[in-house]
Amino acid sequence: MNGPSVSLVVLSWNGMAHLDLCLSSLSRQTYADYEILLVDNGSSDGSKEWVETHYPLVRIERTEQNLGVPGGINYGLARARGRYVAILNNDIEVEPQWLAASVGALDQYPEAGFTASRVRLFYRRDRLDTAGDLYFRAGYPAKRGWLHRDGPAFDASRWVFGACAVAALYRRELLESVGFMDEDFEACMEDLDLSFRAQLQGYKCRYVPAAIIYHKLGATVGQGLSNPEHQLRFHRNIWLVRIKNLPTLLWIRYLPQMLVAELAVFFAASRSGRLKVLLQARWEVLQGLRHTLAKRREIQARRTISCRDLHAMIETGWLAHRIREKKLEADV
Repeated sequence: MNGPSVSLVVLSWNGMAHLDLCLSSLSRQTYADYEILLVDNGSSDGSKEWVETHYPLVRIERTEQNLGVPGGINYGLARARGRYVAILNNDIEVEPQWLAASVGALDQYPEAGFTASRVRLFYRRDRLDTAGDLYFRAGYPAKRGWLHRDGPAFDASRWVFGACAVAALYRRELLESVGFMDEDFEACMEDLDLSFRAQLQGYKCRYVPAAIIYHKLGATVGQGLSNPEHQLRFHRNIWLVRIKNLPTLLWIRYLPQMLVAELAVFFAASRSGRLKVLLQARWEVLQGLRHTLAKRREIQARRTISCRDLHAMIETGWLAHRIREKKLEADV
């Protein structure tokens, strides 16, 4: 395929406040052979025209309407020309060596299909957003290092379950084999779902500590307890991830832990006034169950990894981990 070695796909909608910092930092990468492909996802704030004026080398692909997060990303992935393809948020600042470190990891580890970045909080740069995604036997994900003070504990490269698509690099062959983002997810955990499908086909994820970015967490989409829509998507999509991707043998093995987690989540939701959101999320899962099971059959038919090897990648101790996270969230 003719074109650059790497395509950097940046998703943006009404992102004028973030684009200058994002694009200027991407333009300073030490790795030379790349293109920046900006997906203007139905913006109405003049950001497309501003980028055309200030960053003429950026290739802009504009959608006629907002396609949502996974839809917008897929629009860009279908138009990317690189041997490697990165997915990036617009609310980030990227260190100059980020791309060179990420590409270097894929070159060094042929068994790696994608990389996870060292993502720090933009406004608290001593704290981490994520150092790779984790997945627990209780059926819940977590960000490795979430809100921890960054330091030597996160200096080593290692295998992780998945990559947060705020800044992740993929081999094109992975995307062609596994498929793009699932647009049913709307704007939450579509990257976890992609990571899971990649793992099922034997594509491993390498955490790259030298691939450093800074993320304005929630600046574009918004998240947390103050955003009921995000909570609804979260509690719906964790079940979509499980139903689609978890092999039957591991479903049986993990079911007791998943039931305990479900009870804990319902108890917490009832105390915080979020029980209605939780019930609505479960109802939406049931409404779409036939559609989700059809996807599951296709995904499981293409699985190449053994349940034993997949089990080794999935964490235990979700409840204790979540309690530690809640303490950090209260302290930071």
